[in-house]
Amino acid sequence: MAEHFLAALNLLNAPVLNNTSPLVKKGNNRDYSYEIWNTEDSIGYYLKVSRSGKHPFSQAPQIVGSFKTPQDAFNYLDTNYR
Repeated sequence: MAEHFLAALNLLNAPVLNNTSPLVKKGNNRDYSYEIWNTEDSIGYYLKVSRSGKHPFSQAPQIVGSFKTPQDAFNYLDTNYR
């Protein structure tokens, strides 16, 4: 049982797609959906945020910030989109 839990937990930290894709991770954080993307030159990351919930398509996704690591982007999301 604990082995299955740890395997599932490891999936949460895994990239969404393989390394050839610029999409690093996507998910939901409270009332928002997010995607963390690698820049075209592969030296940074940016965050794409949109509202989820009752009217998820009522507003276009916003591209927010420029980050050195995916963790920096996720920390920004966690701090600013509560």
